[in-house]
Amino acid sequence: MAKPEAPREKTKPESTIVEAKFVAAQGISGGGLPPPTFAEVAFAGRSNVGKSSLINTLVQRKNLVRTSSTPGCTRQINLFEIRAKDGATLLLADLPGYGFAKRSKDERKEWATLIEGYLRERPTLRTLVVLFDARRGLEPDDLELVEFASAPRGRSLTPLSIILVATKVDKLPRSEQKSILGRIAKSTSMKVIGCSAIDGEGREALWAAVRKLSHLDAAPPTIS
Repeated sequence: MAKPEAPREKTKPESTIVEAKFVAAQGISGGGLPPPTFAEVAFAGRSNVGKSSLINTLVQRKNLVRTSSTPGCTRQINLFEIRAKDGATLLLADLPGYGFAKRSKDERKEWATLIEGYLRERPTLRTLVVLFDARRGLEPDDLELVEFASAPRGRSLTPLSIILVATKVDKLPRSEQKSILGRIAKSTSMKVIGCSAIDGEGREALWAAVRKLSHLDAAPPTIS
């Protein structure tokens, strides 16, 4: 018997996305990101954790970020400009997934250097969203990333805020979701937001956290 679909959360005016577009990409073989302007939020996680699908859900678009069932599809830093209905604007960075063993050791090392350089040196980067599969919990690679991102950054840059997001919570029995996420939160002493790209669960909570930690609450007047 199919599990009944959870009701979709009601979208608030300040979380309605009116514009979302690709801006630039930077890979290990070239390309480059634009000069720092708006606040940036980076999304990172293991390959096939559902990162691209969740970003599409967050910005209320079906195909802004390319999705694939093949792990390791994202092979560069992709930057997207997002504007909410109230005028709040920020950039979302989709980072290459980690933990994909089929790439060569040298290529994985180059990816790590690319990601670490972005996290350490991008002056407008405010928040890092670390995604993990709710069924698997935080894995060693995830914890290493959290530790790395929690360290002081270079050139007296603002410390990164970190948001932990458990993806694919729709795959968990609804009666167990709260206790599973609660155990993970207790083990890390950090809040965990459960999200699903299938039914939109957690989108409002994630967007609210992104806005708050990126200092977007004081936004321009609503756009008609």
